[in-house]
Amino acid sequence: MKIRFAVVAAATALTALPVWGQTTVGVSSSTNITIGGLIAMGVKSSEISQGNAAAARVMGSEIGVYDNTSRLWFTSTSKIADGWSVFMRIESRMPMNVRPGDALLQNAGGVPTGIAVNDASGWADGDTWAGIGTPYGNFYAGHMHLYVTDPVSVGYLSPALEAPGEGYRVWDVQGLGVFNILNTYFTGRQDGTGVLTKQNTLAITRSRNVIKWDSPLLKPDPESFLSFSLAWTKNAAGAQNVWVSNANGTTYEGGQTIFAKGLYNGHGFSALATYVDQKFQGVASTAVNTELKAMRLGLSYKWNGIKAGVLYDNTSMVNGGTTGATPVIVGDSGRTAFQVPVSYQWGDHGVYATYTLAGKTASINDTGAKQVTLAYDYALTKRAFIGVQYTTINNDARVNYQGFLTGYSAFGTSSLLQGEAWRQVSLSLNYWF
Repeated sequence: MKIRFAVVAAATALTALPVWGQTTVGVSSSTNITIGGLIAMGVKSSEISQGNAAAARVMGSEIGVYDNTSRLWFTSTSKIADGWSVFMRIESRMPMNVRPGDALLQNAGGVPTGIAVNDASGWADGDTWAGIGTPYGNFYAGHMHLYVTDPVSVGYLSPALEAPGEGYRVWDVQGLGVFNILNTYFTGRQDGTGVLTKQNTLAITRSRNVIKWDSPLLKPDPESFLSFSLAWTKNAAGAQNVWVSNANGTTYEGGQTIFAKGLYNGHGFSALATYVDQKFQGVASTAVNTELKAMRLGLSYKWNGIKAGVLYDNTSMVNGGTTGATPVIVGDSGRTAFQVPVSYQWGDHGVYATYTLAGKTASINDTGAKQVTLAYDYALTKRAFIGVQYTTINNDARVNYQGFLTGYSAFGTSSLLQGEAWRQVSLSLNYWF
């Protein structure tokens, strides 16, 4: 059997991250398998300020080598007819700083709990799907990122992946404001006492059971394009096996998640509108925390290497506002957040400054947060970048917005308590292969 190798350059949808310069193995005259991936590593020094939090700390500061969500993927496309194809993608996550059997979590005393890294990442754990390409758009079924990564821009790899938000060519994943603030909100006591509960939009991970449609690229003129996406999943958390009966009305059939997105790029502008509505399975309509509603609007402009943008995010939880220890529902719990990213690239160099602000949760005092990220990166090649990044997060007294994946020994420092601040300096490398 003769095996043919070739180099290709292509890009998938933003939720999948780009495919760059991979090896294509010929299978037949109409099918190929493409192998590619991303190695993303960082040396990081992190520190937590105690602030007004009195509880003991497992680790207040830390330096180490950490993974920034490295991954390996296999993709394949087979032509059905002119304009029609069938395709698949299998993406596996692979933390580069640990072995699969290493402990992922520690208890309060620093003793491993027995949960291994390969219980949290591994084969086909990334964006993985099968689908059909048609003249009317692409149709997918599988698990993939919805909503949470929409503002992240990787336009340096493909103009089709430009977006109004953060767009560092090399990133410290813990320093991305889209994970730290834009996808975090709080629910709970609105009477000025008690602890608010930190929630993550769609768990900041891949949604399961997804059926998705991406429109063809619509070109209003030769220098611009417009695209749309729609998705539906019965259960984004993948909990089909939790509800085995109709007892007490808390059934699997009770919920669903819908998603919609529009993206425009052209004449230096990038504009984004995205929306998600998640009604939770197994939760009665009169219960606490019954439905998540979130939307984002973004706009940016790029001129002579300078790019500036603004993102607006509004997230709320239906019946998320309570009073008393019982608790008694007094309304919804929501917050508004803004992000302003500014960057300048010249030659192989790039500098970035991003400011992210979380407003008060349900107008409760001391529930806001601010994040500042400053970065510099350098292009070693067209698909390999090295850079440094400095990030600070400052929390008000009743919230604990924090770095993505902090609290996991495989990924970073201890989780912040309410009112604490966090800062991190990192030296990182991104290599798309």
